[in-house]
Amino acid sequence: MTAPDPHGRARSGDEELRYRATCELDPAAPAELAVLLEALADASWRVRAAAVERLGALRDPAPALRGLLEALGGGATVGAREAAAAALQRLGAAAVPAVLERLGGGDGDLRQAAAGVLGAIGDRRAVPALAARLADADPNVRAAAAEALGRVGGPEAAGALTAALASDDGTLRLAALEALGDLRACPPAALVARILADPALRRPAYRALGACGEPEGLRLLAQGLAEPARGTRQAALAGVGLQVARDAADALGVLAGAVAEVGARDSGVADACAAAIGGDDPHATLGAIAALGWLGGARHVGALLRAAEDERLRPLVEDALERLPAGAELRAALAAALGSQGPVGRLTALAVLARLGSPAALETLVREASDAGGFLQAEAVAALGRLGDARAVAPLAGLLGDEDPAVAGMAANALARIGLQSSAAAAAVRAMARARAAVGAWPALYRILGALGEAEDLPRICEGLRAAAPAGRAAAAGALAELGRRGAAPAAAALAELAAALRDPDWQVRAAAASGCAEVVRAAPAAPGAPPPAVRAALAAALGDPEPAVRAAAAEALGAAGAVEQAPALAALGRDPASPPAVIVAALHALAGLGVPPADLVAAAVGHADPEVAKEGVAAAARLEGPEGARLLREAAASARWDVRRAAAGAMAVRGDPALGPDAVRLAAGDADPLVARAFADAARALGAG
Repeated sequence: MTAPDPHGRARSGDEELRYRATCELDPAAPAELAVLLEALADASWRVRAAAVERLGALRDPAPALRGLLEALGGGATVGAREAAAAALQRLGAAAVPAVLERLGGGDGDLRQAAAGVLGAIGDRRAVPALAARLADADPNVRAAAAEALGRVGGPEAAGALTAALASDDGTLRLAALEALGDLRACPPAALVARILADPALRRPAYRALGACGEPEGLRLLAQGLAEPARGTRQAALAGVGLQVARDAADALGVLAGAVAEVGARDSGVADACAAAIGGDDPHATLGAIAALGWLGGARHVGALLRAAEDERLRPLVEDALERLPAGAELRAALAAALGSQGPVGRLTALAVLARLGSPAALETLVREASDAGGFLQAEAVAALGRLGDARAVAPLAGLLGDEDPAVAGMAANALARIGLQSSAAAAAVRAMARARAAVGAWPALYRILGALGEAEDLPRICEGLRAAAPAGRAAAAGALAELGRRGAAPAAAALAELAAALRDPDWQVRAAAASGCAEVVRAAPAAPGAPPPAVRAALAAALGDPEPAVRAAAAEALGAAGAVEQAPALAALGRDPASPPAVIVAALHALAGLGVPPADLVAAAVGHADPEVAKEGVAAAARLEGPEGARLLREAAASARWDVRRAAAGAMAVRGDPALGPDAVRLAAGDADPLVARAFADAARALGAG
């Protein structure tokens, strides 16, 4: 029995049948296009969504525009009108001229809907017409036009919105302020001062001040922290958080002084800041952490330490704590907070106490660092390294022989970091490492010699490449790479030794040697024939190594060496279904560095489930010529992962394509993650759209 045709099934009383039939309809066929347009008014949201999806696939949207525009203005239901708007948005720039015609005529509902569609598409051609609608007779159209201008962005849109702030229409002023806040565009401070007289406009006004660079505007923003209404204070804190995300040193300096002045007059400001940490608005949390550092009191140290449990906030918390005046009050507050913190907050408090000279805190950190298998051992060892206190050298040196190589390695890294902070400490650490390495002591010592060693240490490290223990050979290869990268040893000698180690029977040694080749090549001045042919040949052979880590490191080294002749082998490595993510990342990175990333490999990487592969694909897409690169960056900007979206923002700036400017502006205004929004705002400015 033949199945009913899609036309009939699309009008069936069975929702599932209608949905499946709609998914099969071809919008390029006139009869099926008519059915799809009917489906926009279907009672089922699934059917409407399927119709939108199919209509968005039209290569030539002209046949569908009339029906879509009729549904936009006269749809039988709200769902039908929303579906028509969604379909027009999917058609993008091709729909703009027709939608612009509707923006200037028809009833108010149609003009309002047209403004919404134009804002969602984000095409700059719509700005003059949208600006004209700010004077529309219908207040809903005026507000919709303001919102749309905030989504389209650009200097012309910001200028029109700023002018609208002088309107007598309170709804329009509110919409214009919110749109300016979305654009990260601040009106003149004098105008904002007048707007703040209206309680209904204070929240969006304070958020708009988050983009202000004028000292007077920054002082107005600081005053908002003393607002009696909680919601208004939150908006002011969000404005401060936006300033923190902007990271403009001059503006932050003015804002810090202004916040301190406000706090000196009103002791409740610090309480409000502490209460805002961890709330629903991430920008308000950023602002509250920074403000507590500027206010200078130690009363809310506990709230700051609790925020440090979020690894993305930890640097801000540490910065705020370092701004607090060192003294008995801070030491007492930190000590009191130790018992009520999570593990990371407790460790952060200990590190600050140790910096303040507390012997007890240093002893506690050393004890945590020596606690074999302890939950905080790794964090404590790292904290001792950051602390840079020479008193930590002896206990850390005792960990170099730990039976757990990871602990020994962390201790070596911490010792190297201490040595890098003090020439006197460096001499002591280096002497200790040389003495112990001379008697065949622990492999972790090679890490110290790599970080702090000199040319005279090259023979000692090369001896390590021939040690009996594979861990020692791998550590020596890493140290040799570090010496070559730092220029503390002749690069040619380092490369020859590392290339020989690519044939080591232990894969960890081979991986360390390949990584070392990449480091040395990157550090060595470019020269014809460098690196030597023997090194290139050894690295090319390593692309076939059975261990993924060796293949990945060899790919990175060939990219750093400029080995364009190996591009086909690198592309094959990236396309190989058996290649794990790390190998794909390395191959892509090498190909992008060589300037020859294949479009198919880049596209597959951008859509890869592994976020590291996706981010590397995004970076490579920035280098792709033609529209495919821009398309892939837009795709990545819609990722569910914040780190992939942030990578897309950076890649947009690197690509330098002005056509991506409106996208960056829209994404800066719409992304819920403040760090990602900041990245898109930076991209918009780099593209001349911010």
